[in-house]
Amino acid sequence: MISVEEAKILIVKSSFRLNPVCREISKSLRCVLAEDLFSPLNYPPFDQSAMDGFAIFHSDIPGKVEIEIVGESPAGNPYKEKISSGQSVRVFTGGKIPEGADAVIVQEKVSIENGKIISEEKQIIKGANIRENGSQIKKGELVLKKGTVLNPGAIGFLASLGITEVKVFPEPKVSIIVTGNELQKSGNPLVNGQIYESNSFALKSALESINIPSVNIVIIGDDEKITKETLSKEINNSDVVLVSGGISVGKYDFVGKCLEELQVENVFYKISQKPGKPMFFGRKNDCLIFGLPGNPASALSCFYEYVITSLKIMQGFSDISLKKVCLKIISDYKKKEGLSLFLKGKTMEDKVEILSGQESNNIGAFAFADCLIYLPAEKGNVKSGEFVEVHLLPV
Repeated sequence: MISVEEAKILIVKSSFRLNPVCREISKSLRCVLAEDLFSPLNYPPFDQSAMDGFAIFHSDIPGKVEIEIVGESPAGNPYKEKISSGQSVRVFTGGKIPEGADAVIVQEKVSIENGKIISEEKQIIKGANIRENGSQIKKGELVLKKGTVLNPGAIGFLASLGITEVKVFPEPKVSIIVTGNELQKSGNPLVNGQIYESNSFALKSALESINIPSVNIVIIGDDEKITKETLSKEINNSDVVLVSGGISVGKYDFVGKCLEELQVENVFYKISQKPGKPMFFGRKNDCLIFGLPGNPASALSCFYEYVITSLKIMQGFSDISLKKVCLKIISDYKKKEGLSLFLKGKTMEDKVEILSGQESNNIGAFAFADCLIYLPAEKGNVKSGEFVEVHLLPV
């Protein structure tokens, strides 16, 4: 049995980034860039009006009281002639500045009489209200660094530069195998000794919360042959396999034996923690295997504390763990030294509350929890007002 800290180190060492793929930017939200991106053009690609107004020679203000209007330049349909001193062109926001003009006077600062503008400004500087060609970014300049997480703004920025595809780290292929003769599908009537299966729902939802929407789910009974066949198939077809239940050493727990027969490398088995002590982590070729406890609260706690780390490494993230903060606990808690605890909690500004229902089989508290309170093995009793380490759950 190893410590929480040792388990996390081993998981990081055993995890790996997936090979990058090319993907349309419209399908790349929250993906991590796998390469530096450089601009294929100047942006804006021409001198562009920042306001509705009139393109002029700045030196004509205030010398010329009246300036002739010779045309207009709406966005997408530029004025094609070169203008001279004493001339102006009506321009609109985003419109191209006509050749010869070097400033824009906003429409609110002029009046129009007999096809001419009459300026109310005493002075206007060169370049006023003009977005210059390449002022935002120039051709060949770095747009986004490798490792950038693509948010909506980044995707819009790339689209404005004409970039349609990017190289990103893909989402891992994840399979969930749920074991147990006692499990019944929701919606079906329960018979004596059965419970409704919930781990696949909780784990799939947790995966969706970190941008892994596509998950393969297999539910099997406690049958050694079927367990081995299912494990073999899913390991061969997945980047990550999550096995719920069957990892202990009971008469009907076949997962551990089958993993050994399939020559899965045993990185570790059992962590000095509660909940989730009988957790397995292994690797075969390019597939990571997590044997999670069958108790729902234990399975979800282990997912948040351990599985997320591997999944984020695979996707190229630099921030690979739950966000940690230190908050004041609002009640006493009795704890023996020697065992690490993950307690479901609820944050309240600079404080945190331990929720009721901490049992391994009680997933109800997770319906209200927004964090896990971590009490390390060497920690004993906790007193109200004491600072504790808090791991914030994904929204």
